[in-house]
Amino acid sequence: MSQLLRMALANRSMLLDNRLEKLVAWLGCSDQFYLSDDVEVNECEESGRGVVLKGGALKKNETVVRVPNRYQLNFNSILWNMSLFNRRICVSGITVSERERQIQREQLDDNDPRFRLYSVLDQETVLSFSSFQLLAFYILVERVLLPLWFNGSIQSFWQPFFDVWPSKEELGSIPAIWNNSASSRDKKLLGLLPLASQKLIKKKNALLRQDWDTIRPWLVSSCEQLWQEGHQCPSIEEIYEDFLHVYFIINSRCLYSEVQLKKDDVESQFTMVPFVDFLNHTDEVDQHCYPEITRDRKDRLMGVFSLKCGKRGYVKAGENILLNYGPHSNDFLLNEYGFVLQENRWNFIDISDEVTNLIGGDAVMMEFLKEHAYWDNYTINYSEISYRALVALSLLVTQDYRRVEKLLLGYISEDYFLPKISDKLRELLERLLESYRDRLESLTTQPGMPANFSARNLGTIYRGYIDIIEHHLGSLS
Repeated sequence: MSQLLRMALANRSMLLDNRLEKLVAWLGCSDQFYLSDDVEVNECEESGRGVVLKGGALKKNETVVRVPNRYQLNFNSILWNMSLFNRRICVSGITVSERERQIQREQLDDNDPRFRLYSVLDQETVLSFSSFQLLAFYILVERVLLPLWFNGSIQSFWQPFFDVWPSKEELGSIPAIWNNSASSRDKKLLGLLPLASQKLIKKKNALLRQDWDTIRPWLVSSCEQLWQEGHQCPSIEEIYEDFLHVYFIINSRCLYSEVQLKKDDVESQFTMVPFVDFLNHTDEVDQHCYPEITRDRKDRLMGVFSLKCGKRGYVKAGENILLNYGPHSNDFLLNEYGFVLQENRWNFIDISDEVTNLIGGDAVMMEFLKEHAYWDNYTINYSEISYRALVALSLLVTQDYRRVEKLLLGYISEDYFLPKISDKLRELLERLLESYRDRLESLTTQPGMPANFSARNLGTIYRGYIDIIEHHLGSLS
């Protein structure tokens, strides 16, 4: 590591330490907050920011951190905060009571612009927002627009949380940002994304457009308020760049938690929890830390969020304390969080295009597979070639509709077809292997690519693909 890089990391570490102290002090204003004395946040070049064991030990079911609902960002807590400034937002058991309003008003400036900003929203509009839409709008107002009034003299309650969030540069490795941000330097990598990532980015782009279109008019209204009152006003293009940043902060840091007001919207069931979001991901399931949410009758929002030590435990100082985000492949991790794992048991290859192209224009075969719900979505992981892919290849090679139908009904095992399709399968795998090696070479030999973090992530994905294919080719041999 160069001396310059060491100095940069040291400066970042000092800045982070200062912000962490403020975060913990802010959380410590609640007597419900707890943080184990045996853990600390660490930042290093290899794994980035994470939580490590400082000393002592963490045992199974021991609490690592506990955060009360008042300090969590979610649909309910935002309703509570917005209702301080807008009496028209009134949801029993969630928004502020009159007694709370009187107490809080003593701490608010009469000139606070949020009285005007949030008053333009009626309750029906606010409740129609998804969690993503409401959080994105609220955070943009509190984090980006509010500081533009009165030279930043009015600060958001959430500022200590905002201050430890990743920068735009740190989230720049997410493919949807390459695609949507005017300032991204990684647009050239979009053409090198594998099929699984292409499908994920397509879905993410659609969600981004929908959420931006929903909150854009209200953000424009907020900017007009700024301009009318003689303050500096960002352009809508600048606000959109901030929206992308905030959107993926939410996306990469949300944790599952039930939101009863949005019970019909699966994507809205989440909360954001300070400090918990520092924990890095592991592909091991049911071994490391796990969340626990406790509610009582006095709890009007989302419940106290605790992170408990899993059955693995931690005894070695400096050891990373980890949280499994779910059984996710590297394609998913890259598109949702902007990182990949060097070793990931949940990797798979989407070979849908290759298989459907082999079938080509055979309308009868395509109709048969569609009729039996076996058209498209063909994958391979390290352990197996998906049953769906085996069915499609068996039909392609043998053209034996009667026996394939018996295979689907369970009367015949796939073992009957494997010897018949092995040559076609080997041919397919060898073609894929050549393609992935070519892409990996492009990512490692073109000027500037080896030093590009996003390119290195793609290289890791393709190396994982190559491992899977070589394993299956070895089995066929």
